[in-house]
Amino acid sequence: MELRKLVSDHLPNAVVAATIFTLYNTYTGEIADPVTIGVEFISYVIAIFIGFIVITPVLNKAFSIVTT
Repeated sequence: MELRKLVSDHLPNAVVAATIFTLYNTYTGEIADPVTIGVEFISYVIAIFIGFIVITPVLNKAFSIVTT
């Protein structure tokens, strides 16, 4: 799959999910330092983006077997 397609499909969702996790951690007081907030946000974006790239083909294959 082309990298541009992967980025345009999954990166916005990863950014939204990472924002939610980071805001929750900030709200609960687990993180307060701006550097820590930035590092956690970037790590969440990367982890969630990679998760979307790995999980999407698996789910597509699983559901294509069910529908055929």
